[in-house]
Amino acid sequence: MKQKLHRELNALLDFYHRQRAALPASHAHASGVIDKPSFFTCKDLQRHLNNPLLKPEWVHVKLDGKRVELEKSCFFKMVQARKLEFMDKEPLNEAIARGAAVVLEGIDILEPEVNRFVARLDESLPCVMANSVVFFSQQDSEAYEGHCDADDVLVVQLEGRKIWQLFAPQQRRYADIQNLDEQQLGPVLHEVTMRAGDALYVRAGVPHRCKTPAPHSLHMSFDLVDNSPTAGEIAGEASKLYNRACEHPYAPPGKVVERYVGILESSDFQAALDEAVSYKRKEIEKFRQMIGRASAIRNLGKFS
Repeated sequence: MKQKLHRELNALLDFYHRQRAALPASHAHASGVIDKPSFFTCKDLQRHLNNPLLKPEWVHVKLDGKRVELEKSCFFKMVQARKLEFMDKEPLNEAIARGAAVVLEGIDILEPEVNRFVARLDESLPCVMANSVVFFSQQDSEAYEGHCDADDVLVVQLEGRKIWQLFAPQQRRYADIQNLDEQQLGPVLHEVTMRAGDALYVRAGVPHRCKTPAPHSLHMSFDLVDNSPTAGEIAGEASKLYNRACEHPYAPPGKVVERYVGILESSDFQAALDEAVSYKRKEIEKFRQMIGRASAIRNLGKFS
């Protein structure tokens, strides 16, 4: 039996389902989807950043347009011949004091309530395992330059204000999507100001750039990462089959292509693809359940 979602996340899920039912060409924005967001605040961000077990892989920090290398702040203490690693947080603390932007990954791992919400996103699409990320920025300081995402993105503004500049949709792609210059971005087609409680749905391949006009901004982003078999994986399996039943020797390239395409279009190969997607879907469900158990130690409660 599914656990009930936090009422705020339930409202966000309703917004999401409305967009999936009638997909926007580039984006959709709705004001006041959540009234005074409380399910995640700057206090929660600080709590997670204060976790002594936090490692640099979880955090991206940018100050004055440059990444802050937190790896240099990592140390360890030897206890019974084992390394207990920790991160000196003072460089991170100083960077925030100087106006740095901070991105914290893996919120679905850190917050069980968010993980339950993300599981609903997973199950709404054929083969998705979504990510949840929190972005904290200060006035005129952003974590990322203009870019576009390879997958659709759901966003909720939690605190402050954030301006989203959205550009003409481009062909979805995996390569060359980060740090887009003015020419690659093109002209701004839409400008959306996000306030606390607003929601935004951005389609894959839509370039965007953000600005923080207020003293600070906090928003949570859900990347709907498509885990369907990739073109490379499909080609790899087709090539294995071709190698076991290839075209006659000395055949012209056109005949080789014809036989290879025949493998791709065969009913047996299509059925195998469907089976692979179904298997991945089940593995994603299992993995999401394991994430939920990362914060599930209950049996010490009877002693407290």
